[in-house]
Amino acid sequence: MIKFLVALFLFLPLVSSSQTILNLNNTLSGISSQTPRGTNTLVNFSGQNSYSRRELSLDLLTNWQVAWSPSLSQDELVGSLNLGWRKPKWDLFTTYQYNHSLLRKIENDNWVGIGGGLKREFQGGKLSLSYASIWQRTNYTLLSDRELLRHSLRARVKVDRKLFSTSIEYFFQPSFQDFGDNIVFGTTKVTFFPEKPLGLTLQNTLNYRSRDDFKLLQNTTLGISFKLSKTKD
Repeated sequence: MIKFLVALFLFLPLVSSSQTILNLNNTLSGISSQTPRGTNTLVNFSGQNSYSRRELSLDLLTNWQVAWSPSLSQDELVGSLNLGWRKPKWDLFTTYQYNHSLLRKIENDNWVGIGGGLKREFQGGKLSLSYASIWQRTNYTLLSDRELLRHSLRARVKVDRKLFSTSIEYFFQPSFQDFGDNIVFGTTKVTFFPEKPLGLTLQNTLNYRSRDDFKLLQNTTLGISFKLSKTKD
């Protein structure tokens, strides 16, 4: 699936002569604290990068968290690749997601799904809601593999001001068979000087899995964001 999406992404410039838009938005942040056992250091990379041509779009979303205390204690990756058909007020998409977790002993977690969403703009901001049906296969280091279907409900709101912007995005992903078996993943970002290529970002990340021993992972970090947008007719 991932190879098909990448191949289609490379093929897009050949099948359309309409406007091309490239948006890059990446943040590197971290936090460090001193404890009786030593120094705890956490680094978080998050990215929202997209390429669109005509109604077709490709979005690459990444959230990678690494922590040392003082040896490596966390290596948590959530990455997704979405291929979409976008209209001004709605879109359809297919998605592939890959997860890895050192703390939860997840070797790899692969998701494939299809869905659609609605978008609205208001003064100074945007709101979007979407739903997808997801097939998930999880390979654990010690436990038996799991395979199941999930709902995926997503809400995102972004508010832009001259001196700062706020972005909140959350996913609620319960199992088809048992809503008590659910995943909640979300990020809240406040970026200062959003009109500049470089900005100061305060970010909170929440990662919850109801069935895992380490149910909740949450951190707040401060760092630098880089933004770039290119348009070509």
